[in-house]
Amino acid sequence: MDELLADVKAGKLDPIYVLHSEHPILLERAIHAIRDATVPPAARGFNYDVVEGKPSANRIVALAQTLPMMAARRMVFVRDLTLLPSDDAEAMLAYVAKPNPSTVIVGLVTKIDKRLKLWAHLSKKGFLHVLEAPRQVAPWVRAEAAAKNVRLEPQAINRLIDTVGNDLSRLTLSIEQLGLFVSGPDGDRPVTSDDVDDLIADTRERSVFELTDAIGAADRPRAMAAVSSLCDQRESAVGVVVMLARHIRQLSILHQLRNNNVPRPQWGQAIGVPPFIVDKLVAQSRSYSAAALAVATQRLATVDRALKGDITLTSRPDSYGAGGIAWTGPTMKALGRELGERVMLEQVVDGIVSLASR
Repeated sequence: MDELLADVKAGKLDPIYVLHSEHPILLERAIHAIRDATVPPAARGFNYDVVEGKPSANRIVALAQTLPMMAARRMVFVRDLTLLPSDDAEAMLAYVAKPNPSTVIVGLVTKIDKRLKLWAHLSKKGFLHVLEAPRQVAPWVRAEAAAKNVRLEPQAINRLIDTVGNDLSRLTLSIEQLGLFVSGPDGDRPVTSDDVDDLIADTRERSVFELTDAIGAADRPRAMAAVSSLCDQRESAVGVVVMLARHIRQLSILHQLRNNNVPRPQWGQAIGVPPFIVDKLVAQSRSYSAAALAVATQRLATVDRALKGDITLTSRPDSYGAGGIAWTGPTMKALGRELGERVMLEQVVDGIVSLASR
């Protein structure tokens, strides 16, 4: 990533950039850097084209072969090059072999298969870039904080990474929030580890507990608000699903313990929670039958697969007459990753709440 940005800022532009990353912020910054170096803002009305939806190789090539108007270069941005059909790649292959020097093509891909001829050619030419998070996140956090004029104490950096992980987008958002948190009329003070606990860790944990409590109470509005809060914090969608699956499993185990006449004092150890949490879980388990919890588990497993890339899933009615959700490739690509994950979480949580008292 750093090498790509350095070359771009130095004016060393390639005719084609195909970008892939698990971190939206890296893609966003690479796109903006390439666009700023390629087409000045005043010239973008005629020299900047965006290809949405399912792309056509002929259309991409036609746009790329268009001469720039009153500018040195033009840019063609393909929002999802993954959707290009494999049998429609010949025109792109020919273009990759001899690209137009006055046009820069930037395409995003959600999946790379180098067995396909187009991806193999792009990789061989050096046009394929996988933008990865740095192995050591702490230096990245320090640099990000310095760029935003936020002073982080060393302990605060470690605590922030422990809380957020290597999600670069959420780390950036957290740094901005912490900067506002410590600002005052007498100037900004350094961010401490206690600040991270108060603002970031506490907010996340509170949202997680709010979601599980709302589901246990079958409170749909409160559950939807908690999902929105977690998404706004850019919490990992997969992580939320794992947390929900754990909670549903705890409620299911309570049903088994009750049916097997296991003494109540042993329930906390069997579930893996402190005794004072058992009463709350027992109350929540009364809202859902064992069969309903089994359906909820299946739906969460389906969402987990979808979030991890299996977007060929189909909708099947379950024993409650609900078809669940069919997440297909075109649907998810149209929504985009961030919105798509939010929609999936909202729909699966809504579906779980609908199972209450069944």
